[in-house]
Amino acid sequence: MHLATQDFPRIWISNDSPSNWKEQLEALLEQGQRFVLLTRELPGAASDGPDNDAEAFSQWIKDNRDRLRLCCAASLVVVNNALMAFSLNAFVTPLSKKLGFPVRVVHEDELDSQVTAYLQTTPALENS
Repeated sequence: MHLATQDFPRIWISNDSPSNWKEQLEALLEQGQRFVLLTRELPGAASDGPDNDAEAFSQWIKDNRDRLRLCCAASLVVVNNALMAFSLNAFVTPLSKKLGFPVRVVHEDELDSQVTAYLQTTPALENS
């Protein structure tokens, strides 16, 4: 998995090589500024190539939930079909509670407004 950080605070995730997600996420958390994770790849559409480290990524997200909650404003899957975005939200929204930050599917026409809205929210502090 590859993270592209040049459009910070928009952090794009893809299944492209080279795999750099762990170093990039650690650097983002150390930076301490809010960001939004974005992808156009639907969950379960991961490649089977040598850089497919989806399991390690998933485990890292779980292990760093508390740190992510403070910096990750949201994780958005961007699709080009509004009906698909609406339909898929029923499946991904429950991940929000598990991960500690909002997870949503958004139509590409709403991406700018959604990113802005999530970046303006204050992270919820929980005693866990």
